[in-house]
Amino acid sequence: MRHDVCFGAALSASLLLSFAAAAAPPPPEERVKLLEGAAASQLSKAEIEAPVKGYLPAKKFDFRGVLAPAPAVDSLRDQADVAALRQVVAKTDDARWASAVADEASVYDRFEKELGVTIDRKHVPHLIALLNRVEQDLSDPLGGAKDTFARPRPFQRFAFTRVCGKTEPPKPEANPTKGTSYPSGHATLSWAAVLVMAEVAPAKADKLLARGLEYSESRIVCSVHFPSDVEAGRLLATAVVEREQAVPAFRHDLACARAEYEAVAAGKSAAKLKACK
Repeated sequence: MRHDVCFGAALSASLLLSFAAAAAPPPPEERVKLLEGAAASQLSKAEIEAPVKGYLPAKKFDFRGVLAPAPAVDSLRDQADVAALRQVVAKTDDARWASAVADEASVYDRFEKELGVTIDRKHVPHLIALLNRVEQDLSDPLGGAKDTFARPRPFQRFAFTRVCGKTEPPKPEANPTKGTSYPSGHATLSWAAVLVMAEVAPAKADKLLARGLEYSESRIVCSVHFPSDVEAGRLLATAVVEREQAVPAFRHDLACARAEYEAVAAGKSAAKLKACK
């Protein structure tokens, strides 16, 4: 099944930026907190630090075959990007800002309303395991793309009245040449999660995808990414999930997560799904 980027239509920001800038993955506890939200506080040290194996061969997915280079500073593409960013920021009201700040803090649980079940290891352990393996497959191409394109963040170039994750908006740099803006990490991780959830709960797909677009666009609202950063994140996520569809282990785990979801949504316990052992 092919997923189009539009589908028919935590890590604080400062911590995330520092990890990305260092070209190193965040510590396990911060990554788990970003992905699993408040539920991460209930996990043991062993659960948090348990290694996660992706479905694809490590370091084999080439993001260059998926992503175009980031827009060069002051190019026509960049100018259009800046104009679109300014338009979004200008029309952002306090309610949308609050939603964007909440979106920055975590991924999975921000889609609970649309999925209709609590998204944590207690209620849907097979889904969480599936999502975490998918996100692991994104680590290398996402980090590699950020390092390769090194696009400065919006707040490195322009002054904003508020920036997510910053007590005070940072002052623009005189001549920024390096950054971690392209592609957006939050957009990449959240869109991959949404694609998987839409497969797990096809009846909820429209609502999930719409919320996924809103979530990824929160990064523009936050003044931490340009629109093309967000689009690139969704494109990268789509390509990785599509590649995973050919992996038997992914298809098996997806079927398990779907059976689990159907049981939980019907008010039953999914703790003894024999096919998922």
